[in-house]
Amino acid sequence: MRPSRLILPLLLLLLAFPVLPEAGRIPDIATIEVDATGPVHFSHYRHLEKLGNNCKQCHNHLYNIRSAENPRVTMKEMAAGQSCGACHNSRRAFTVTSNCYRCHPTREVAFAVPDIGDVVFSHQVHLSMFGCGDCHPGLYRAGGDNPRVSMEQMEQGLSCGACHDGAAAFGVAGDCAACHAM
Repeated sequence: MRPSRLILPLLLLLLAFPVLPEAGRIPDIATIEVDATGPVHFSHYRHLEKLGNNCKQCHNHLYNIRSAENPRVTMKEMAAGQSCGACHNSRRAFTVTSNCYRCHPTREVAFAVPDIGDVVFSHQVHLSMFGCGDCHPGLYRAGGDNPRVSMEQMEQGLSCGACHDGAAAFGVAGDCAACHAM
């Protein structure tokens, strides 16, 4: 073979070489859709750092590599040792029965209320007093697709009025400025 005939295959090999190591990499973030609390963003890299790059600890023992083949598991099942609960059991890693925000991200939630003043719900303030299960999924679904509730309905115990009843927390009929920006 003449040297000029080798140039093209060598160039193609050199161009492909930087891509070859990437072919074996896994995506860092796996998104797990959870109806009640919103998506969980699982980091492969963070877990592999702690597990010593041992994929077999989870695959295919706890999870199938094809995420579509993994069964849906409830928090109760996780607390009993299934899925994430196999490690997140308070012995190997933080437990699945508390610190929900470590897997289920929270944010400030803004509600536009015309003519009265917008309301910003602070997860941070409420999580210092209550657990996630006090509100989710019983009172609210994560994701912001909850039905609108009037002040009259809140005064009857719906939505915020479930706690803000004047006994457990300040009443919704009381100080408007506590929630509404005036």
